[in-house]
Amino acid sequence: MIKKVITIIIIFTIVACSYSMIITKAATLGEQKQEVQEQKQEAEQKLEYVQEELSSAVVKIQELDDTIKQAENDINGLESELKDLQTKIDEIALKLEKVENSYIENEDLLQQRLVATYEAGDVTYLDMLMHSASVVDFLSNYYAIQEIIQSDVELLQEIEEEKEEVKNAKQILEEQKATLKVKKAKKEQLAVITQNNKILKEQAMANLSQEEQELQQKIEEYKQEEARIEALIQVATNEYEYTGDYTGGVMAWPIAKNGTYITSAYGIREHPIQGIIKKHTGIDIGNAGFGAPIIAATDGVVTMAGSYGGYGNCVIINHGNGISTLYGHGQAILTQVGKEVKKGDLIMEVGSTGNSTGPHLHFEVRINGTCVDPMPFLQGKSE
Repeated sequence: MIKKVITIIIIFTIVACSYSMIITKAATLGEQKQEVQEQKQEAEQKLEYVQEELSSAVVKIQELDDTIKQAENDINGLESELKDLQTKIDEIALKLEKVENSYIENEDLLQQRLVATYEAGDVTYLDMLMHSASVVDFLSNYYAIQEIIQSDVELLQEIEEEKEEVKNAKQILEEQKATLKVKKAKKEQLAVITQNNKILKEQAMANLSQEEQELQQKIEEYKQEEARIEALIQVATNEYEYTGDYTGGVMAWPIAKNGTYITSAYGIREHPIQGIIKKHTGIDIGNAGFGAPIIAATDGVVTMAGSYGGYGNCVIINHGNGISTLYGHGQAILTQVGKEVKKGDLIMEVGSTGNSTGPHLHFEVRINGTCVDPMPFLQGKSE
């Protein structure tokens, strides 16, 4: 069986090599996307037949490999968070220093005013008014006294506000430092676990047979190609910016026809090898028939409209705030890249292009490029 696996994978490799030669000659990003997706579809079809023939040793290595990659992604995310936290801490510390300096200056000024009042002895505001030489002098002294009193009141109020601001800034600073400490510890812990998993992976690979090692290598190449394809999807998703912002709420059901329903739900990967093939990044909506109208789920700008390998005829819409939607397997595309669309606008017809066995819509929702379950958005629970 493993020989059969190797034979199939070798075919995949030959095709991949041929693809690499073609891709270097591709003149545009659109051509690269098309060729990459077609290659992915062909590779998927070949690997579907071998997923159950993998040995437990290869499966174990893939589990470790997935764990390592996830941990490395988490570490990169923590590094970014740590940088942001440190920047925030530095900003708060600078603000705290300014507020403390202002507080000290105002407190010194108040002390000087109190000292001056004390040294004046029994001279009061009333004395100043009673000793006015004229009505004009009286009014002038009166307004001067009012300004002094108002200045004292404002100074006292400013000091109290700054005192409270210093207190709050110190509290926030301590909280941010505590968070930073926790995240640093988590990063260090992940680094240790990842290193241990890498050692376990190396040990497991050393015990593989020659055939298993070849299979393992082909799986790695496949995963790299899958990652490359995902990167191209993200490039397409962000190619055009949408000036509006998605603020939550219910997205429209993407097929404008009664009687349609979900034939395949969104599902996370359950098996490290099956995940390569069978991870479902969206929902499939069936019972629509060829030509049924596919509509924009909400306002946005079309960032991709064309054939995209396994997705077939595909449309991607950027809705702002990192939210985008993808519509796949269409029969005919009825929109174009760069066009701003409104919720409910017709963008495509239901079809069975790409990696599809019958007429249906593959619908995805992505947040900053990452696929999430579309149902909360369609049910109004994504806010």
